[in-house]
Order: sequence, then C-alpha cells, then structure tokens
Amino acid sequence: MPTDVIDQIRSDVNILDIVGQYVQLHRSGSNWFGLCPFHTEKTGSFSVNEPKQFFHCFSCGRGGNVFKFLMEIEDLTFPEAVYRTAELAGIELDAKYLPQNAAGAEDTQSETGKLKRLYAQAGQLYHHILVNTKLGQPALDHLHERGLSDELIAEFQLGYAPQAEILQAFFHEKKLDDYQTLRKSGLFSEREGEDLAERFNDRIMFPIRDQTGSIIAFSGRLLTPDKKLPKYLNSPEGILFNKRKVLFNFDKAKKTIRHESKVYLFEGFMDVLAAWRAGIKNGVASMGTSLTSEQIYLLEQTASKLYICYDGDLPGRKATKRALELIAPLSKFDLGAILLPEKLDPDEYVRKYGPENFKDFVTSHERTELEFYLEYFRVGRNLETESDQLAYITDVLEKVAQVKDPLARDLTLNRLAKEFELDKNNLTSQLQALMQQVQSEQLKQDQANSLKRSDKVVYSTQQRQEKKRYSPAEQAERLLLYRLLHEHDVFLRIKGLADFSFIHEEYETIFLLADGYFDRYSEYESASFLDFLKDEHLRQIIISLELGDYGEVNEQEISDCLAFIMQHSPLEEQIKVVKTKLEQAKRLGDAKAIMEQTTKLIELLKKKQTEKSII
Repeated sequence: MPTDVIDQIRSDVNILDIVGQYVQLHRSGSNWFGLCPFHTEKTGSFSVNEPKQFFHCFSCGRGGNVFKFLMEIEDLTFPEAVYRTAELAGIELDAKYLPQNAAGAEDTQSETGKLKRLYAQAGQLYHHILVNTKLGQPALDHLHERGLSDELIAEFQLGYAPQAEILQAFFHEKKLDDYQTLRKSGLFSEREGEDLAERFNDRIMFPIRDQTGSIIAFSGRLLTPDKKLPKYLNSPEGILFNKRKVLFNFDKAKKTIRHESKVYLFEGFMDVLAAWRAGIKNGVASMGTSLTSEQIYLLEQTASKLYICYDGDLPGRKATKRALELIAPLSKFDLGAILLPEKLDPDEYVRKYGPENFKDFVTSHERTELEFYLEYFRVGRNLETESDQLAYITDVLEKVAQVKDPLARDLTLNRLAKEFELDKNNLTSQLQALMQQVQSEQLKQDQANSLKRSDKVVYSTQQRQEKKRYSPAEQAERLLLYRLLHEHDVFLRIKGLADFSFIHEEYETIFLLADGYFDRYSEYESASFLDFLKDEHLRQIIISLELGDYGEVNEQEISDCLAFIMQHSPLEEQIKVVKTKLEQAKRLGDAKAIMEQTTKLIELLKKKQTEKSII
C-alpha cells in the first residue's frame, strides 16, 4: 500500500472514534480519559489527545497514533492495523490494497491473523451447513423449536459441525492447510503421527468473537445426547482465545452498553439470544464459568451499571449472590439483579410469555443489590419467629455495612425498622460496629493489594522519562527539538548551522530523521511522524514532548537554547550520557553495547584531554 494511501487513512480517521469503540472515555480539559485497556487500574489514566491524534497511558506508558492503538489492542502487524482502521472507519479501499490481494500478504501476515482467517472460514462453513444442507436440517429444526428465527441464526452466524469430518478437506481447497497452523487452531486434535481429527462433531456451533467481531473460538452444543460426551465443548485456549478475557456477544452489545451505560449479565448463550429477540441488545454471558476480574474490567470500561439476570430457581439465585459478591469488591459498578418468576430462565420466559413481555419484565424489575439481598435472605426462613428474624436482620446489616451510599443504607434501615417494629437507633448502632469491621478488613486488603502491585510494577521507557529530572542542557535540547518539529522556520535555521549537533544521541537521531520527514511532508503532524519513526524508544520521546506545555515560540527562547546547548559543557554532558549507557550495558551483560560505549567513552576522554592541553 502506497504511503499516500496510508497517510490518507490516518488523516481521514479521528482516533477518538476508533478508541471510543474499545474504551469508555470522558472529557477532562482538552483530553479524553478512561480506564486503560492494556492494564488493570481503578482510576483512569489512559488519555486520548484529539487535536494531536495520539493516545497515551500515564500509568503503563503505552502511546502512539491510531495504528499503534490497534496494533496493541488487537495484536496486529502494521499493515493489518492500517486495513483494520479503514474497516472500522468505513473507508473503502481499492481492491488491490486489500490483504488477500496485496503482494506478499500471505508471507507477512501474523500468526494471529492466520488463525483468525482460519476461524472465519470455519464459521462460514459451519453456518452454510446449518442453513443450506440436509446434514444441518436436524440442527436447524432444533433451533427453530427453541424459538430462534432464521434472521437471528444469521445474525449470530450459528452453525453446525456434522458427524462426518469435512473441515480439513475444506481448508485444503481454500489453500489454508498449513499443518502447524491447523494444529495450533484448536479446531483439531492430534492423532498418532501427524494425523488430525476434528474437535467438533455433531454439535450446534456458537461462534465466540473478540470485541472487534473476529471469531476466535467456538462453543459446540451436542445435538444428539450422549452421556459419554460433554454437553458443551469449547475451543482450547491459545494465542487467540482466553476464556477469562472473553464475553459472549460483547462485540455486538458494546455499542448499546456504551450508549445506555448498562449491561445485563446472563448465564448462557441461549439466554443472550432470547434477550436479543426481546430487543435487549446489551446482554452478555461469560464462558460457562463465574465472571472473572478480566471480564469485569472489560465491562467496566463501557458501563457503569450491571444487572445479573440468571435463572429464577434457587440455584440461579445462589449463583446471582455469588456473582454479586465476586463483582462488588472488584468494581465500581452500580450492581443489581433481575429475579425471574416461576423458576424460569430467560430463554424459558421468552418462550412462555413472548419477547415483548420479557423486555417489559426486565426493565421494570431492575432491583438494586440491597433489594436483592432483602429478598434473598428471606428464602427458607420463617420471619414470624424471633430467631429467624434475628438471623435475617443480621445477614442484611452485614450487607448494608458494605454499601458506600449513605442514602441507600438509611432507606434500608427504615425498611427494617418499620417491618419488624424496631428502634432505628439500635439498628444504626449495630450497623456502625459492622461498618468499622468492614473498613478495617478493607484497609488490610488494600495494603496487601498494594504490596502485590508494587512487586509487579514494570516501568516503561516513558515512565522513566517522566520520573527523570532533566539536566538544564537536556531541558534545552527537548524544548529546541519540540520547536524545530512544530516551527519549520526553526528547523531550517538549525539545519543551516554547520557546527550544531544535539548532545544526546536520541535527540540528534530524531533531528536527522526529521530532515527525511520534511523531505516527504510539508507540515509536521505528530501522528504521522510517529509512523515515520521505527524505534519505539524514539516514539516515546516524541509522545513525552507532545505532552509538554511549551507555550508560544519566541526568538529569544530559540537563541538561548542554541547558546546553552553549544556552549554549556557539551563534552561533559556527552561523557555523562555515555557512562550511564555503559553502566546499563554492563548490568544487562550486553557485550556488543559495552564495546560500543567503551569506544565512545575513550574517544570523548581523549577529546577532553586535548582540550585541556590546549588550554
């Protein structure tokens, strides 16, 4: 793809629109902030600078332009990120630039890209077999009996893996039969030798997608009951699929979740599909396990409210309680639950009462976390007896003590006092004692978590730069470098100085690369210059410069910087820098770097000695 096409895609896209599809952002000053998608945090330190079109996380240090963001979040190569940007932005590319038509695309595609293409083709085949063949008719009939329409089946690309093994022959026909790729895909298991057996047989196939909509796994439900086989079988975990980090339907639901800032958590795939039929588009399900911290964090980036809608029977309500207890300490969600009547699950409710009634029930029965516990703790108790009353009130107060909203606590105390004809002051005293206990335990937990986090902190290059106190000479270098990039007159002036060079090697390198950049571009744009730089360390320097507040340029400032750099002991600064790099190389045991820095140091020391002898 020509450079001008890449530049056009970058300039036609607003990074805010792309990042906003992955991270819930709010405006603060001139930037947008949210929870970082690259590491777990409680306070949003991830920022998007819309005027300069780059992102940066002040905690983990990651940063770059829109292409870099997609490379990081989707594990893409640079060409794949360019194609993906165009796709997300709705930019139509000439057919010759598409991945399948690009020269050498097959050779340069990442392993992740190859596996995704394999899964996409498998998804198409399974769906075709389900809706268009006799082999798939029994499975299609079963889904119709469960209330799924052809439109819904097509929307979720449900499929059927027949008993006969046909997948490997299909991939051979598509020229996607590289043995190692097939082996790593999880679509096959290895027999003796190099023979591959299909993993899924006689199963209705539910595609599992990442948040971008790419199929990364399948969950197959057995069509013909067999006690020797599991009812559901998932793809094994690998470089594409980690069930702790994936939520069924999140790719389709995230737009509505973000719009409503609310998500419904269901127990199974069919429940999500039933909710979708009812017009509830912001429903997701975990992968057959309890919600994980990674999944909670994923939802936290897009929503502020989470409602659990599990089965209405006692096991379902116990599962709801466990989920609430798991999520509450790990998130800032406004939590709640939907308690379905008659021991029904969502799928059964829709089939019994219809989609419209299900939606009406869910939206009108969104109970807070405390309201759920007020009802849950009644189950199995006779509240006419004093002992059960005492046990019930104690259980409720223990939950109220964990609630941060004082109004919610007060309302619950009023309800308890009224229902059981108690003095509210007695309830308040008991609650305060419980709250002190909760706060003490929370303090211990926070301290333990803090120690764990401190053991695992890995500072990036950018963080080290931000924590570092720059010498006066380096401060002058950074300011001058910023000016010459943004003010072309300054660049031309400095370029015309035959005896000028930056003291620090990285700044001199950026200056030299800027010369090549301005041969190609008439104006400086930080987002495009980031692509022009191939070295990640240099990119991070540019981002750190762009984060600075340098105000308006003036002639005296440029003259002062030049004089300071050229006259303020540049040789001593160079020696200091080389010594630092030499020490780093020795710590890392990098023999090549040790030799290079030692040679530089000897040359600089000789030069210093020569200057002294002249003096």
